[in-house]
Amino acid sequence: MSAIILVFAVSLILSNIFYRHQIDVSQAARSLHSDQAFLIALSGEGWATELLFEDLKENNTDHYGEVWAQALPLLPVEGGTLTGCLSDLQAGFNLNSFKYYDNSPMQAELDDFEKVGFAKVWLNLLEIMQIPINPGRVYTIKDWIDSDNSSGSWGAEQADYEGLDTSVIVHNDLFATPTELASLVNYKIEEVDLLIPWISALPFQTSININTASLEILQSLSGSHGQAFIEAVITGRPFNDLNSFYTQMNDYLALWDPVKPEVGRANLIWPQHLISVGSDFFKLYLEAEIGDAKMELVSILHRTKSSGINVISRDVRLLPALLPPQRPKSEIEKLFSDDITLNSNQQNFQETNIIQPACLMMEYE
Repeated sequence: MSAIILVFAVSLILSNIFYRHQIDVSQAARSLHSDQAFLIALSGEGWATELLFEDLKENNTDHYGEVWAQALPLLPVEGGTLTGCLSDLQAGFNLNSFKYYDNSPMQAELDDFEKVGFAKVWLNLLEIMQIPINPGRVYTIKDWIDSDNSSGSWGAEQADYEGLDTSVIVHNDLFATPTELASLVNYKIEEVDLLIPWISALPFQTSININTASLEILQSLSGSHGQAFIEAVITGRPFNDLNSFYTQMNDYLALWDPVKPEVGRANLIWPQHLISVGSDFFKLYLEAEIGDAKMELVSILHRTKSSGINVISRDVRLLPALLPPQRPKSEIEKLFSDDITLNSNQQNFQETNIIQPACLMMEYE
């Protein structure tokens, strides 16, 4: 009897040793695969930066017909796959563009029926998202990023945040992320969730790329000209320069001066600090899968002629490769899924020939 017990005990010990060994081997393999996936993703990032810089050498315009806008197909790499895409961050609204109002009166712009500026575009975007609007929606953002501590009747500085359930310190500096908007008075988390696909928080004031702007952003830019403006943009783009954009608007919207036919009003309605035909900021999505390791890399890239491409942020996430069949798909998987279902916004983009071939409507955070 004692011999049977001894054999049983030895069997348990050996089984435990074997089990632990298998775990150690599995963990070592995962660690190795994770390192390999990270290196593959970094290689993909290098490819993207090279692609963007070569594009800048060719011209100063950016639109969805260019090579950078095409999704990287599912590429086989040693031991796995790599896929990804680039998104134009200046296709949306940069919250830090409110910095423009440090040296320019915002109320005068809001009171001008025809002129379009950042504040008016923002209020229009809120209205499109069915978010109630009031002057406080723009003045609280201005006060959040300006350097002073004074606020008007619609603004909000530190004193206005005292006594809230959640402690909030007014930064008096630029937004670090778009989700920071939820910290402001006048904004709710659910409202910010609705806005996230169309907003960014870039390191300084930027213009909106008219060649890549979505229908929602175009509608926000349209001002008093509404659908006619959207049709004029869609018909004319991609624009090679702002002059061609202004000519198209003057022609299509009848904005030429009746007394001086060579003078139009388009450049006064949509000033050069508001719009552009090229972009400096892009977001890169990459997904590398090696063995059981799946890694997602999201990088913010800043492109300039003088210094090339700078990676200003990089977010790396290790995703479990083995999950139950009904798990939610990652954004990259959704993009390349054979049975992808387009939402109403994407269908509208296709119908108006302004769909972005890659990264369409990917969440910004």
